[in-house]
Amino acid sequence: MKKLILYQLQPKDYMRLLRVFMIFLLGFLFLPLSCAKGDPGMLQAENIHLPDKIDGWEVAGPPQRIDHTNIFDYMNGGGELYLAYRFDQLLVYRYKKEPDNEILVEIYQMKSPGEAFGLLSLDWTGEPVILNSDISVQAESPVAPSFMALYGEGLLRARVDNLYLRILALRESPEVREVILSLGKIIAGKMSSLIFPEILKVINPEAESPWKIRQDRTAYFHSHLVLNSLFYLSHENLLNLSHNTEGLFVNFEKKNHNLKQSARLLIFKYPEPQAAEAAFKSFCQAYLPEKAEIIAKDSSQKKTDTVQVEDGWLGWRLSDNYLALVFECPQPEAAQDILNQLDLS
Repeated sequence: MKKLILYQLQPKDYMRLLRVFMIFLLGFLFLPLSCAKGDPGMLQAENIHLPDKIDGWEVAGPPQRIDHTNIFDYMNGGGELYLAYRFDQLLVYRYKKEPDNEILVEIYQMKSPGEAFGLLSLDWTGEPVILNSDISVQAESPVAPSFMALYGEGLLRARVDNLYLRILALRESPEVREVILSLGKIIAGKMSSLIFPEILKVINPEAESPWKIRQDRTAYFHSHLVLNSLFYLSHENLLNLSHNTEGLFVNFEKKNHNLKQSARLLIFKYPEPQAAEAAFKSFCQAYLPEKAEIIAKDSSQKKTDTVQVEDGWLGWRLSDNYLALVFECPQPEAAQDILNQLDLS
C-alpha cells in the first residue's frame, strides 16, 4: 500500500543517493533554467533591504549569496528541493544579540510566485500570520489554504510574490518572535499580490459530493522526487516530470459516521497532449504492467476509466495536456466521483 512520507524524514543514505542523482540530472536538464536571470517583473532578493539593527539584534556582515553552484555546501541534503522548484538564488542574513542564539534570515528568489507557493504547500502546519495587511487574496481557493505565512516554534515560513522566506531563531521567546515577524513584515512590504498556481483552478468541488478536499494536504510541485515525498510511486520518473510540467497533490476524504476514508488525487499538466499521453503510457507500463496493454487499447477510445489494484481502485483521466490519477479509492464509483470534480480543458 502506498503511504505518505515526510520529505525531511527520509533516511540519510537515501538522501545521499538522491543528491548524487539530482546533481547529475540537474546538470543536464535543469541548470540552464537555474542559471538564467530572473524575470525582471519578479522580485529580486538583492533589492530587499533589511536593517542593520532591529530591537538590539545586529546583522553580522553582508548577506551570504547562494546559487546552484554552492547550495549543497550550504545545506547538506536539502538543495535538491529548491532546485526542483526553479530556484534562482538565496541570500542569507545572520542577526546576533545573544551569545547562544541567532536569527537566520533566508530569502529564496524563485522564478515565479507558483514556486514560492509550492514550497510553502509542502507543510501547512503552524500559526497563520499576516505580514502585509494591504494584500488581499485575489481569488480564494477551495483547494488549498490562502495563507501568506506560517509561524511555529521560532520558524517563520512565507511566500512574498516569487520570494520564499525562512526566518529561524535557535531559541524562541516572545521578544524573538516579534523580531522575526518584524523582519518578515519588512520583506512582505514589497509584496504585490497573493496568487495561486493556475492548475488549482481545474478542481471544482461539488457541494453534493461526499468526497471533500482536505486543504491542508494540497501540494504543488514539479519534480518526481518531491512527488515521492508526498505520495510514493517509484524511485523512477514514471510520469516524465520536469520543470516543464506542473503537478498537484490533493487529498480527498469521505466521512460516514465514525468511518473516514481517503483517496489521493494527482493532476499533471504537460506542455502538449502528446507528452501527457506518453506519460500515461509510461506510468501504465511500469505501475500496471499486467494491465498496460488493455488500458492502452481502451484509452484510444476512452479517456477516463477505473481499474482495480492492490490497494483499492485507481481512476484516470486524459484530457488535452492534462493527466489525472486518483489512488486508493474504496469503490470505482468513488474514483469517478472525484474525477467528475475536474475541469481538464
